Amino acid sequence: MKNVPNGSRRSIKDWQRVITEWAVSKGFCWGKDDVDTMLLRIHSEVSEASEAVRDNDAAGFAEELADIFIRLANLCEVWGINLEEEVIKKHNKNLNRPHLHGRPKK
Repeated sequence: MKNVPNGSRRSIKDWQRVITEWAVSKGFCWGKDDVDTMLLRIHSEVSEASEAVRDNDAAGFAEELADIFIRLANLCEVWGINLEEEVIKKHNKNLNRPHLHGRPKK
């Protein structure tokens, strides 16, 4: 698998496929039954991102956010979810939500 140049434009769905192909090539052949493991791995990346913030490591934080996306894209591909379409649907739904989702400001 070749490197992706900086500035490369791909859809999120394209990234789901590319990332999953790479994961499989490295022996990570996840299936739907592995959802708990996949979610825990996303959680671990979120924890690592939190540690980077705590350590004032902006580059590490950015890298961990990329890891979160990579793991999420792989999970969505395994489950047949088009993340790009789901983000659009959710954003459009959120456009109609009240300020602070109707909760009083603390």
